[in-house]
Amino acid sequence: MQKNKMKTLYVSFMTAIAKLIFPRPNFIFEEEPVEGEPCVFLANHSGADGPAYATLYFAEPKKMWLINYVVNRDKNADFIFHDFFAAANKKHKKPWRLLAKITAFFLTPLLESTQHIKVYHDARMLDTFRDSVEALAKGENLVIFPECPTGFSPYLNELYSGFSELGRLYYTSCGKLLRFYPTYICKDLKTVSVGKPIIYDPSVPARKEREIISKKVRDGIVSLAEKLPKHKIHPFLTDEWYECYGEYADNPIEYWKKFD
Repeated sequence: MQKNKMKTLYVSFMTAIAKLIFPRPNFIFEEEPVEGEPCVFLANHSGADGPAYATLYFAEPKKMWLINYVVNRDKNADFIFHDFFAAANKKHKKPWRLLAKITAFFLTPLLESTQHIKVYHDARMLDTFRDSVEALAKGENLVIFPECPTGFSPYLNELYSGFSELGRLYYTSCGKLLRFYPTYICKDLKTVSVGKPIIYDPSVPARKEREIISKKVRDGIVSLAEKLPKHKIHPFLTDEWYECYGEYADNPIEYWKKFD
């Protein structure tokens, strides 16, 4: 009981600190979400900015997709060492390993406290989809950061297209059309821009519709970014990551195998 109380106090304290670092943004909607209808927000990662703003300010009820490695206490320090710090090419690795363990120690309770769904890159992705459809059926929105390492534009990388399968699964399960909202998060301007929704179309063959939704979401996010005044862009992955792991840029599945 005492341990849970301490964790709650820690999360509350760190949330207050986070709100100072990431002050409330201005939400700009091209079309307001339909009240009472759950939806999926697809956003640029923007380093740590996207998940921070989503956790702190996106309306409840919601659940956020989190890569499973970052909430796995046995693997998250190794994941942070590679993915956060790109430390595999550091001359002195031991200090970076220690820093990764310290980061994991402080970050893990915060991530565990968020309403989230674990994301996998193997057969367990079926669990991700099942939990996601259950959340939507309960009226909870989903927040997903679908960028992959492959480059596309200065504002956004290419997207993993798997999220679009939610349209078919939600329609099959609940008989309703799911709305996907392109979303661009800009810390520099303190804005969250939300575009018009892409609505799942059950009359289109599933594979083709998946490609259509993914492309429209990708292009929609870029369009939102281009409409904003000139601003500093925070990329999904740093130049240092590409210097260290560039071989995986177009083959991310091999990168994820490092942590399995």
